Amino acid sequence: MGTFLLIWPLLAVSAWAQAQAPAHGLPWEGQPEPPWRASEAGAPPTPMPPEPPGQPSSARLRVYMTSHGVLRILDDRGLVRLRLGLPGRPLRMWRDGGTPMSLSDFPCTFPLETPLSRGASGMAVGVDFRPLLKGLLWILDDGERLLTVLHPATGQAVYLQLPGGRDLSLFMYADRLELREPPPVPGTRRESACWAVPWMGLLPQFLRLATALPAPPPGTALKPFSAED
Repeated sequence: MGTFLLIWPLLAVSAWAQAQAPAHGLPWEGQPEPPWRASEAGAPPTPMPPEPPGQPSSARLRVYMTSHGVLRILDDRGLVRLRLGLPGRPLRMWRDGGTPMSLSDFPCTFPLETPLSRGASGMAVGVDFRPLLKGLLWILDDGERLLTVLHPATGQAVYLQLPGGRDLSLFMYADRLELREPPPVPGTRRESACWAVPWMGLLPQFLRLATALPAPPPGTALKPFSAED
């Protein structure tokens, strides 16, 4: 439907180099900061375009998340593929191109194959970027400093530094990601802030999410069901 950006693989090579800044300490430290810009809040995003017809893969991953911010990803054999701690306790969550979620939705399933998991062949971008986001989990925690983006299919996570604000919500448009504070209380002079970043400004992060982690050695998986479940 849209004109595809054939230069994506070339841009990805450049972005990969930028994304390789050495990280020290916690995994969310030392990652590139998105180019957020102050913005005017837009109208509500248009609905996602319909998915093309096709036979979905039967392989699924099961994602568990606790109120303390502990994430686990299990494959269809019940083996733990990833255990991850969030920077804080989860407050707001979205999946794919902007579908809201809550803790009560977990455990939930995510596809084993996504546009990003197919590498460069799945990264052709049309006029609407959001289909490329299928299979991602977006999490805002109570630290209100970072947005965690998890790609269960590859086991990768990136952490987007936030520009500021309180009680933020995400809005995903065809061309950009938008952060907004809630509307001000009537009778106050305070204005709600809004920031946006174009999807192409997050190219280094998407490239990292598309790179699968090495498979764990056989026989070393943790017990899939623990006392916390």
